[in-house]
Amino acid sequence: MSEMKEQKGLGFKFMGDFMAGAIAGVAVSPIISAVDRALAENASGKDSLYSSFFKSFREMGKAPAKFVMSPQFGWIWLVYAGTYVSVNMCKSYCENTNTNPAGPVWGTSFLVNTTTCIAKDRAFAKLFGSGGAKAVPLGSYGCWLTRDIVSMGVFFTLPPIAAKYAAVVTGSEQSGYYASQFALPLLVQFITTPIHLLGYDVYNNPTNSTKQRIKFMQKDYLKNVSIRMIRMAPPWSIGTIGNKELRAAFHNPKKPAE
Repeated sequence: MSEMKEQKGLGFKFMGDFMAGAIAGVAVSPIISAVDRALAENASGKDSLYSSFFKSFREMGKAPAKFVMSPQFGWIWLVYAGTYVSVNMCKSYCENTNTNPAGPVWGTSFLVNTTTCIAKDRAFAKLFGSGGAKAVPLGSYGCWLTRDIVSMGVFFTLPPIAAKYAAVVTGSEQSGYYASQFALPLLVQFITTPIHLLGYDVYNNPTNSTKQRIKFMQKDYLKNVSIRMIRMAPPWSIGTIGNKELRAAFHNPKKPAE
């Protein structure tokens, strides 16, 4: 009887996990989809960075339902809703089995986010790249995988460690954690942005020399980093916190989120 009750409780938690992740995914997808399209079109020469960025918002305003149903929005929702939901469910399972969630959550988030994100990058390269749709080379996948290995390590491993040091300034370890969770995803963009764009250059210009690739990564470096920072804040700072609060609310509908 106790085991059946636990299973029922876990099923209820999984429903809340899905709802929280799905809603948080919808909330962060518009701005991220605009940024990723802008990066892809700027890399291919189809459009300039901020021209493409604001074009997406004009499309959202003119036909919001059409935009939400577009591949541009759908791929981004899949990446972040998928990541939030899988992490939420992993945490719920660990709570029910008294398992330390640190390792399972990192592994789950890395696996889901990396596979969906690389699939999204492949789709965006074909949607917004140059020369029409073509096979994505292994070099592009290698760049995007490297980007995600670095990113997931920073997003899920460093904030709890940095929180202890940030607490000296913020006043508590909890506030130090939130400060770290907000700042670190932005700062790591100075490293991961050129890696991300290199994947597009390998796709768009497969015959470029090393010198040409370095020159490409240097072009609009600060602009690209700044727009990637704009992109990172919704999913890994605001979205992560929002997902956490929604999950708590769905798990405890009669209690305020902790």
